Amino acid sequence: MTDIKEFVTEYIQREYTVPEDVDIMTLNYIEAGYIDSMAFIQFISTIEDEYDIEFEVEDIENPKLRIVGKLIDFIQAKIDEQH
Repeated sequence: MTDIKEFVTEYIQREYTVPEDVDIMTLNYIEAGYIDSMAFIQFISTIEDEYDIEFEVEDIENPKLRIVGKLIDFIQAKIDEQH
């Protein structure tokens, strides 16, 4: 899970310049205005490619996945499902 956390947090910080003092694990990156809906779709696509997983439409619509920590847990669960 650590490398998922690293990948997601580094991606968000690199692409969207989140300040160091923000608790990234509880950050709702869309609500906070760091990522818009188009960037979110691109972000999901990047995650799918990186971890060879697929998000369903209902997954993408789930507001919990807009919180970094919940997204990381979800990615891990998707990976675990495949094994």
